[in-house]
Amino acid sequence: MAVDVAKITYHVDLITETGAVYDLDRALLSLSWEEQEGQLAQRAALKLANCKMESGYLMQLVKINCIIKISANCGSGSQLLFQGTIWEWDYKSAQNKELTITAYDPMIRLQQSKDFKYFSAGMSTTAILNNICGDWGVPLSYKWSKQITHEKKVFNCDAVSDMIIKLLDEVKQQTSSQYVALYKDGGLVISDYGTNSDVYQFNTDNSISTSDKLTINNLVTRVKIIGKADNEGRSSVDAVIDGNLEYGVLQEVVRRDSNKKIGEANAEAQAILKERGKPEESIMLNSADLPFLRRGDAVGVAAGNLVGTFYVIGVSHNATSKQMTMTLRRKE
Repeated sequence: MAVDVAKITYHVDLITETGAVYDLDRALLSLSWEEQEGQLAQRAALKLANCKMESGYLMQLVKINCIIKISANCGSGSQLLFQGTIWEWDYKSAQNKELTITAYDPMIRLQQSKDFKYFSAGMSTTAILNNICGDWGVPLSYKWSKQITHEKKVFNCDAVSDMIIKLLDEVKQQTSSQYVALYKDGGLVISDYGTNSDVYQFNTDNSISTSDKLTINNLVTRVKIIGKADNEGRSSVDAVIDGNLEYGVLQEVVRRDSNKKIGEANAEAQAILKERGKPEESIMLNSADLPFLRRGDAVGVAAGNLVGTFYVIGVSHNATSKQMTMTLRRKE
């Protein structure tokens, strides 16, 4: 689908504690929002002039926990991009009289809240996630094609979002598959990468800059599987699995307790070697803004030394400059 970025318009509404709706467009000095890898919540940052509204000055209306809605229109109708609550509020009454606010979508409450959870061995990924999300009143849509049966899980005063990410990372390791977790349509959606129907194309005409970096800082070429410790703390070596030793031995350890079978430990070791067994690549692309693009989307790129299909693992949108910065991963 072709989009004329020059025709994209942005719109911001404030919904106050009384339910009154205010158009913030004429007060906007800057507007951006982002969602990054490892974070469930979207974050929006706005800078506003303290304009006089019909019910008083803006700084009197914009309060903590009020709702911010960001939408955009590219000619085919308005589309909601972000809806969240004001989390930080900063007013400076100097000459410019500016108000700076930070807002997050509802997943911020899972990132900022801790809980204790115990799950017995043998529960499925979806069963555990439904329990966690149900306790917090978060609708869950599990669309990822992968899930596993987990060993005993004990979360001791962990952030709720960390529980979810740790659980999904365990599935990722054992299945050698990637997932994306984000807030969408009023709930937490967990899915495969690249489920978007419109795959946008980026080339030298609409790309501003590219960056492609390789490092072996996180490389693993050997995994040692360690058995359960005896009463004196000694552990047996159950297996040693080598990957590509071209870069020498860089070793990771998988510890196997009584609930983890050797086959499961071997699968985990193989997943580690698949994920970290080659130099780590960091790819960034700065381009004209497509405000509808989200983390997890597939995009086509033919710019700089980047050619092919890539997945968006992080994205920052800047409505002021009408540019965005994407962190990408190659589709394997």
